[in-house]
Amino acid sequence: MTLDDATVAARLLAIREALEAKVWPTAVQAAVSGEHEHIRDLVKLKVDLEAIDFALLRRPTQAPEGRGT
Repeated sequence: MTLDDATVAARLLAIREALEAKVWPTAVQAAVSGEHEHIRDLVKLKVDLEAIDFALLRRPTQAPEGRGT
């Protein structure tokens, strides 16, 4: 099964949105508990979000009509 670039981008954006929704609750847990595990969870979210942004910024672009790749 091959997905087109638009479908992949849409899926990545949906994943990113779900991850962003977890950032504040995770930050609150880290602040309230003071446990390092919650801080690590926050760092993991940041890395995941940055990885998605990195991928989206580097997705292939369509060649202008009349120009092949």
